Amino acid sequence: MRNKFSKIANDLVSHVNDSGELSFIFKTKVHVIIIFYIYGKEKITFEDLCKVTKSTVSRTTIQTILSKGVKLGYLKKFIDKNDKRKKYFSCEQLKPILDKWHNQQQRIFN
Repeated sequence: MRNKFSKIANDLVSHVNDSGELSFIFKTKVHVIIIFYIYGKEKITFEDLCKVTKSTVSRTTIQTILSKGVKLGYLKKFIDKNDKRKKYFSCEQLKPILDKWHNQQQRIFN
């Protein structure tokens, strides 16, 4: 079992130094949390992210990660048609890379 965690740790470390999507996703613990929440929900707003992180992450940090993700093209921001104040985030363009990463982790644990 310990060997499996070592393999996952090596996998995570390998993504820190690359310049692609996985580097952005695994840049910090907070990046991972934000991306996984966005990917796991159909619709999620900045305010939703602030609530689910339960004050463990500052609003400014969340906003910075979202802005950088949108700028890099990893995240998309959508404005609600009924309430223009609500802006939803999506990371569908990361779906292939997240699915691939998930499958790799499953192989390690199986």
